[in-house]
Amino acid sequence: MTKVVIIGGKLQGLEAVYLASKAGMETTLIDKSSHVPARRLCTRFVCENILDKSPQLIAELQAADFVLPALEDEAVLTALAELATAYSFKLAFDLSAYRISSSKLLSDQLMLAHRIPAPRYYPNCEAPYVVKPSGESGSAGVRYIENAQEMEAFLRSVPNKEDWVAQEFLTGKAYSIEIAGSPGNYRTYEITELYMDDVFDCMRVTAPCEISQALSTEFSEIAEKLAELVSLSGIMDVEAILSAGELKVLEIDARLPSQTPTAVYHATGINLVQELGDLFCLGDFTARQEHSKRAVSYEHLRIDKGQITRHGEHIIAGAGPLSLIAGFCGADEALTDYNPGADAFLGTFIITAKDFEELEIRRSRLFAELKRIGND
Repeated sequence: MTKVVIIGGKLQGLEAVYLASKAGMETTLIDKSSHVPARRLCTRFVCENILDKSPQLIAELQAADFVLPALEDEAVLTALAELATAYSFKLAFDLSAYRISSSKLLSDQLMLAHRIPAPRYYPNCEAPYVVKPSGESGSAGVRYIENAQEMEAFLRSVPNKEDWVAQEFLTGKAYSIEIAGSPGNYRTYEITELYMDDVFDCMRVTAPCEISQALSTEFSEIAEKLAELVSLSGIMDVEAILSAGELKVLEIDARLPSQTPTAVYHATGINLVQELGDLFCLGDFTARQEHSKRAVSYEHLRIDKGQITRHGEHIIAGAGPLSLIAGFCGADEALTDYNPGADAFLGTFIITAKDFEELEIRRSRLFAELKRIGND
């Protein structure tokens, strides 16, 4: 049995432990906090701080077939890279590519230099605008700004305006694609559609997407070009928006993402943690590429006395240990903190079906059942 050590038990850690378990791997989860969402899903849990570099911790890392970082702490990631070199364990992560992708300024400069379509920068674009801190991931710190006067006021209010990215605000459908491999040998996977809440945090993922074959091919080619440009050895997520018929890249993240890999798994059967294990342990992929076989919905919900609200994934990040329950309220699976008799609970609900018509029928039944038990 393949043994994987996963570092970090929040959003990406939850994704990693879930998929590793689906691949039949033995999972050891390491986090400095014992109150993390992924704790109940792993085979073993170790409460340790990577930065302590204790002998017990090093022994855990050396005993693994591969180590998978599932967090975005620069100090921890640097320490893991140093330990991997010193103690010769396989680290399924590319620190160099991550450092480029974790800076929106650096990654945007890369895309501009190589003519990859992306949102235009303020002031060379029309209102409305969006601003985001260069070093944050996902929706963290993102703000919508209505006009140039508000933008100028905002830029005057921040101490280091050069640390912020100010761009045109684009409307349209948002998509994501994963790419994995090493230079000259990359694979792209099923494109997923992203649904955002009011603070631009992803609250639902679906697959397959209603996107033309031409755009699908173009998105895959953009992902491969970006992977080559950062010399990726590992996995990277590319997020884009389809605005006025053109795909524009919003961001790249050279690490295991959350949410979309599980949607890819349920749509196609391809397990991205297994792909990483093959890549770093065997040197190449072993699974056959698959196109979508099932429609899938992956969604975050909060239920409070029968009232259902949809939220971005931040509600999962802030939760305590979650349980994986098959068939919960009619979903295929739920990752939830539900306890019988509780007035309020939250969860991530996964539904699959043969097509979107059946998927929406099953989703309606899920909502009805959640309301029922929330009122009991």
